[in-house]
Amino acid sequence: MNKTKYVFLIILAFAISILIVIFESTSYVFYEAQNIYRVYLNGKSLGIIENKKELEDYVNKKQQAIKEKYNVDNVYIPQGLKIREETTYNEKTESVEDIYNKISSEEDFTINGYTVTITDTKTKKNNEQNSKNNKKNSKEKEETTKIKEYIYILDDDILTSAVNDVVRSFVDEKQYDDYLKETSKDLTKIGTLIENVYIKEQISVKKERIPANQKIYQTEQDLARYLLFGTDKESKTYTVKSGDNVKDIAYNNKMSTEEFLIANKDITDENALLYEGQKVVISYINPVITVVEETHNVKKEKIRYKTIEREDSDMMPGHSQVIQQGKKGESIVTRKIEKQNGKITEAIIVSNEVISEPINKIVRTGANVDWVWPTTRNYTITENFGYGLRADIGETTSRMHEGIDIAGLGCGSPIYAAQSGTVTVAGWYYGYGLAVQITHDGGYTSLYGHMNDVYVSTGQTVKKGDRIGAMGNTGYSYGCHLHFQLEYNGSLFDPLSLY
Repeated sequence: MNKTKYVFLIILAFAISILIVIFESTSYVFYEAQNIYRVYLNGKSLGIIENKKELEDYVNKKQQAIKEKYNVDNVYIPQGLKIREETTYNEKTESVEDIYNKISSEEDFTINGYTVTITDTKTKKNNEQNSKNNKKNSKEKEETTKIKEYIYILDDDILTSAVNDVVRSFVDEKQYDDYLKETSKDLTKIGTLIENVYIKEQISVKKERIPANQKIYQTEQDLARYLLFGTDKESKTYTVKSGDNVKDIAYNNKMSTEEFLIANKDITDENALLYEGQKVVISYINPVITVVEETHNVKKEKIRYKTIEREDSDMMPGHSQVIQQGKKGESIVTRKIEKQNGKITEAIIVSNEVISEPINKIVRTGANVDWVWPTTRNYTITENFGYGLRADIGETTSRMHEGIDIAGLGCGSPIYAAQSGTVTVAGWYYGYGLAVQITHDGGYTSLYGHMNDVYVSTGQTVKKGDRIGAMGNTGYSYGCHLHFQLEYNGSLFDPLSLY
């Protein structure tokens, strides 16, 4: 091959190579556009599928167990699942089975039902310690609203029935029936009339698809039990033994008598006879909702008499002689009372008609004998000594109440020393707010809590009946009242046992 021909072949090969490169660089691949569905779960893309209905049908087919459990015809995709139609050219689709598996590992499937939303509105009170210049407490009120509970049900009719069951747990059955019938009311007659009953929280019901793997209430009884006890756990029970009574069973299980009766609706009162082997509920109630009951109460009450002591130097200390027997008076007191879940939260005296004045007891004594009541008369005891209901202030279990709460007299009403002694505390005292503590002879100590003002000082000697302060609402307190507490040799006891 001559040199000229060889050069020609090289040039020809180079030209062909250039043409091939130009052809390949200018060629196009054509793809056909297709409509697909992209699946998002809580904002996260799980992939794309060809058919939306095919995925929905697959979910309904695979969840046979849920359909049988709740007796429904259809099971649906989760609430947080979004399926959006898109147009694409070359993206690869996934099978509905693959997408289903991704969903089932992360989120609950849904069924048709109702979501019950319980919204709680609270008023927050900030108490400031009083100054020594007898300035009034300043209280800042701030309302806060928050979602308290979500509850899922299949039938909205069971909600009305369950709430009614809870109401009847706290409200007298006959009085409530009269209230519902709008029976005419004689406001002067001795007894109690219900003027209003309502649920403190806001309850709303929305029909929607609800998560099938959450707790869904299907019966009125199950829902009512949850609303009353705040749990789905089985109730704790106690088997009655010979000699047991309501008060003892309640106290031994750290419950108030009222709480025991609410938990055991078939037992009507604390004096009910129990039989050996009977099963009673001893679970603490912790209501999800707050039943507010407003009543008009007319009651014939005894008026305590005063004990007037006339000291006699010829009589030995600790000895006494009654010169005149005391006799209690009588009055008809009308009150407006508010209760929340069975506990008195407010008691206002509307009128007080004295039928007979008390006759004072006169005693000749060589030393202090009787104790005086620490407030003026016509009071209301809102909480007794012992284990009591505290769900009204947000606590979840019963606890020991170490004194008695005396209310209904208004902030600023006088507080008296129950017995003579020496003041050991006069001022801010832990959760009792402004308080006075007095040490008495014989091993006794008295405590007066939540005062609005204190009129004595530490180390001061006071006589029984001396005014030591004014009723208030300081410290860990929910309403104007006096917390009155007594100890004997360091052990707490019921103050009412002295009166």
